[in-house]
Amino acid sequence: MKKIMIVSPNKVLAQGLMSAVQTRPSLNFEWLAQFGYNEAAIGVDVYRADVVILDVMDEAVSDQVLELCRTLRRGNRDVCLLLLVRQDQSKVRTMAVKAKQAGIADDFVFYDSSLAYLFAKLAAL
Repeated sequence: MKKIMIVSPNKVLAQGLMSAVQTRPSLNFEWLAQFGYNEAAIGVDVYRADVVILDVMDEAVSDQVLELCRTLRRGNRDVCLLLLVRQDQSKVRTMAVKAKQAGIADDFVFYDSSLAYLFAKLAAL
């Protein structure tokens, strides 16, 4: 079973995705939500996450998310990092592309992606 953690201050988003996963047991995902970036590195380690979805809500948190990615890379090279970004924010979108190119994150998806696309991406990581 693949362990997936979402790190997002947006509780509604995290709980919504968790509910969507629970209705699809065939995905074979175990899901956990972490609601703050500051505690996320510890949570990922304790939970032993295989994939971490990092919600980049806006430009104001992008530096914090990138630093968390770097911390997670140093502490656990096996964890896959997926950025969740808003397509309408060009600076955040550019940051996600550069983070993927630099190997800081493994990939990114947009907020408006379908659940099927997100779940396929998670299964592939």
